[in-house]
Amino acid sequence: MPALALRLRAHTIAALELCTIYLGERLGLYRALAEGGPATSSELAGRTGTVERYVREWLEHHAASGLLEVDDPAAGPLQRRYRMPPEHVAVLADPDHVHYQAYRGVEAVRAARPLPELVEAFRNGGAPPPLPWEPEGRAEFNRALFVNLLGTRWLPAIPEVDRRLRGEPPARVADVACGTGWSSIAMAGAYPRITVDGFDLDADVIAAATGNAGRAGLAGRVRFAVVDAADPDLPGRYDLVTIFEALHDMSRPVEALAAARAMLAEGGSVVIADERVEDVFTAPAPDRDQLAYGWSVVSCLPSAMGEPGTAATGAVLRPATLAGYAEAAGFRHTETLPIDAGDWRFYRLTT
Repeated sequence: MPALALRLRAHTIAALELCTIYLGERLGLYRALAEGGPATSSELAGRTGTVERYVREWLEHHAASGLLEVDDPAAGPLQRRYRMPPEHVAVLADPDHVHYQAYRGVEAVRAARPLPELVEAFRNGGAPPPLPWEPEGRAEFNRALFVNLLGTRWLPAIPEVDRRLRGEPPARVADVACGTGWSSIAMAGAYPRITVDGFDLDADVIAAATGNAGRAGLAGRVRFAVVDAADPDLPGRYDLVTIFEALHDMSRPVEALAAARAMLAEGGSVVIADERVEDVFTAPAPDRDQLAYGWSVVSCLPSAMGEPGTAATGAVLRPATLAGYAEAAGFRHTETLPIDAGDWRFYRLTT
């Protein structure tokens, strides 16, 4: 069989695995196994309020794929007991762990939903309509990174920003394109003097963010509002404005950065995290660029194509492109920060 045919067969197995991971995450199957221990298909169905025959097929798939273990493969279908290997718990069942990856199933399924509309957008221009929040909401793919690393490692690695966030008078932070609020919550949790205003265009994510902040006990210092990042009249004067993994999705990134600059107090900074891709186009490209291009084709570029005059950046936001946007927005300095943040690159913009 040709190498490319073998590659596509392997990718089909992987794509279907992500679909089954979506089911496990959405139905609470992983959490029930992690918290309740080994189970037969009937026991797991009972724990999760699901149908045994579906659960049995899911368990057999996961055992066949090595995602779960089965005590006795030779036992009858209803007698087999399945368990989650301890090393898989963090990846599949603990959304606050930095190694958590079950969200990828949600990402993949949501990315596939608008593909028929994307076909028409390729032919005729424009963009597919925005996805509704339901049934699964957005995958919180950055939650664990923010909770574990943003306020403990990444921001402390920027000395000028860290000093201001710890200093007096208490600093004000604007978190632009805050999503479901975990970056705002993480900053407020790490820096107990600051207040954070989170802004996003999506009313559903703002509602989710408000609930998340309340459950974290931070509603008094973290507030959220539905606001366009490119609005020149955003309220307040802020010591820090953040844009985390969102600039490349914006139709008008220069306007968004200009609004962020106008929001700054004297001596303030804008801190951006976006994709860590190669400085120039290469082909074949490293895995990071392949991943960024894949998301760009099916999600990130389409999300920005619906507005007249869009910058149409896509997910492959190279440092020179970002620096050009910052200069056009009126920033005098764009600093690429020496922060080890995996698939992200951090920048600091100052006037």
